[in-house]
Amino acid sequence: MRDTRDADGAPRGGYEADEPDPFGPATTFDFQHKVFSIQGGYFAFPSDKSEVVYYVPLGSSFGAVSLPMLRSTFDIRRGSHDDRLLNTVESSLRFVKVIRPGESIPRELLDGTASWQVSEVHRALARHRIAIQLASWVTGHEIMISDPSQIEQVAEDPITRQRVAEAYVRLTERLELPPERQCEVEARIAAYAHELAYIEALRGRLALIRGMVDKVERLRTSYRHDRAFSSEIMQMVRLFKTPLAEFSAIFDQVDGQSSEILALVKNLDSQIAFTRRIRDELHHRFLDWDELIADWQMVGIERSTANEALVKNTYRFLAQRYLTTNVWRRA
Repeated sequence: MRDTRDADGAPRGGYEADEPDPFGPATTFDFQHKVFSIQGGYFAFPSDKSEVVYYVPLGSSFGAVSLPMLRSTFDIRRGSHDDRLLNTVESSLRFVKVIRPGESIPRELLDGTASWQVSEVHRALARHRIAIQLASWVTGHEIMISDPSQIEQVAEDPITRQRVAEAYVRLTERLELPPERQCEVEARIAAYAHELAYIEALRGRLALIRGMVDKVERLRTSYRHDRAFSSEIMQMVRLFKTPLAEFSAIFDQVDGQSSEILALVKNLDSQIAFTRRIRDELHHRFLDWDELIADWQMVGIERSTANEALVKNTYRFLAQRYLTTNVWRRA
């Protein structure tokens, strides 16, 4: 290992790529170079999502420095502690919008768990959904319910509870376990329900987007005499179809996996890993929607300059991501 201190005694990051990090496994963005101690500095993607940049305050505005520029300008050498953290920054911005030096590395990268919380409502919803799947497995007839209030009602029904109890007995037998080990089967189901709660929370975000579409369509009636603006709203509604279909397809994958109860219990580790990958993918996609969802939740169904500006902003958001152009060629 060569000298890693500059003239002021600050670390220069001169560790080789194949050397172990002298600071040990990182759990926080504990950068060592002075450039990362600038008050107010943070990492994020710019609006065009081109590359991660480090934003530093410059008076009343911010300067943006790309990661390659950071490495070259401040002699952050390949394989150094700070270099490795910069690589982690790029991975971490799939899970959070902004990273500030000193913050914790997202738990998704540390142990696979989620770095965000779910409510007890979503935990209960996950348990109810699994209960219905267990009851379906026992009877051999799948119960398809989408409305959360109906899911709770069916799951709490005494007949469903009886079938769930029977399902645990039969699962224990199918796994060739003695009756006294039924608690292990119940623990496996509970572990999966814990992971499924995050999917239910994300499913709630999809419901908010559907509510956004409903508001857009209702708002169009307020502008029915404005043909140009009404036409723009109609185009926007059509653009919504693509992301709604994409999100629905991803949730269908999870629902398909959870419906195979015996396979789920037998292969719990792989099922949890699959559910976490879906969780992370959905969470990453929804990050872009969060601000828009919040804006539409505040909207009243009425003509206003604020609503018109929001419609135009929403159209730009959708067009940038989902507008496809068909190129016609002569046969």
